[in-house]
Amino acid sequence: MRLFTALDPPSDARDRCAELQNTLSLPTARWTPLSQLHVTVRFVGDTAPEQAQRYEAALSEVQCAPARCAPYGLDVLPSRQTPRVVVVGLTRTDSLLALHESVSTALASEGLAPEERTYRPHLTLARLDDPDPERVHHALRANDAPLPAAFAANTLHLYESTLASDGAVHEKRSSFALSAPAA
Repeated sequence: MRLFTALDPPSDARDRCAELQNTLSLPTARWTPLSQLHVTVRFVGDTAPEQAQRYEAALSEVQCAPARCAPYGLDVLPSRQTPRVVVVGLTRTDSLLALHESVSTALASEGLAPEERTYRPHLTLARLDDPDPERVHHALRANDAPLPAAFAANTLHLYESTLASDGAVHEKRSSFALSAPAA
């Protein structure tokens, strides 16, 4: 099974993302269904069922304050030169970074290797097939739909992702309330 941890945006953030999707002129875009929008905290990857149970137990011990998710604008991944994914970029807030670190530490305690990439929190709006970078950046600059408002996420989820011909389908395996550690 393929796993990742994530935060779910509230319905008003999903509505704003829908507006962005409806106003972006990107003909090769494969739009993310609103039900699948999430903020990945830590990608886990392919995992055996018994290892997944150990990760789940480790995540249940995470004590971290709710994460503040603050959109800064439309962006692309992996880079401006090769825009393959259109996202609403999120500021690397202290609370979001603390959650990422806590989750990473918990998963590492059960053997998950450290993440090699810099954490870039975001909401994925679309994936692009053979994009023209200049056209993508023009569409992003021309878009004037409002961004989602900042939101606090107070529940961490462990998702299982199943790859399908039309994209991945994510299903929650478990959820964990976020609250500040006791002093």
